[in-house]
Amino acid sequence: MNPASVLPAMPGATPVSGLDSAWRWSPNPMFTFTAALSTDGRHNLQVNVRGPYDEGLVTALLAHARAHDGEFVGRGRPLVGIGGFRHPGSAFDTVGVATAAVHGYHATENPELSAVTYAVFPAYASEISGRENEEEAWGRFRKMLQPNKLDRAPVPFVKMRYDNTRTGSASKGDARGFAPLATLERELGLLEDASGSFVEWENRHGDLWRADSTGDGILLTHDGTREPADTERLQDVARSSVR
Repeated sequence: MNPASVLPAMPGATPVSGLDSAWRWSPNPMFTFTAALSTDGRHNLQVNVRGPYDEGLVTALLAHARAHDGEFVGRGRPLVGIGGFRHPGSAFDTVGVATAAVHGYHATENPELSAVTYAVFPAYASEISGRENEEEAWGRFRKMLQPNKLDRAPVPFVKMRYDNTRTGSASKGDARGFAPLATLERELGLLEDASGSFVEWENRHGDLWRADSTGDGILLTHDGTREPADTERLQDVARSSVR
């Protein structure tokens, strides 16, 4: 597979101004695809955008990914965040990169190209740990992060489990699973007067917090320490823990 010959031959492909060995094409009015060769010329770094397209932002994402492709090409990690990204007018601070098993780009029409393609997308440092396994990376990329949106809000890395004796709501199994930050905030807000209930959550660094509702109030445990906490304190901790 030689992506240098395949990419410029995409229907309607045109060179990207300001970035060597990069091409842009649009399969339909809703989507715009932009691809650039990796530094070794053997891999495709591709940004897929649905909706409004920002040429400057996409070009900057690909340039940053290419400059740091030694951090992910051939490294075997299904989902990676490359920090240090800045672009005027954009709040994104990280470039996300996903492997073929996660993104599925070109999987049907050109499996050989898909195998050497890395999905590049705008991201936030709070979203990616770099320790996600393939299943977790697939779920984050496909169901939560909306990687083809250039105007999306952050979706922080939150893994949690909970059980509420008052509402009867609980997570399934003993393992912590991915959840929106809003779910964590909601369940923490329901701990008051729900004796025997708990909420346990983990951030992208693997740090762990647990809030337990007792007959005497709520106890927050983190890093070997326990403290009484009201709902306001819990919400503040939750938001700061996933930044």
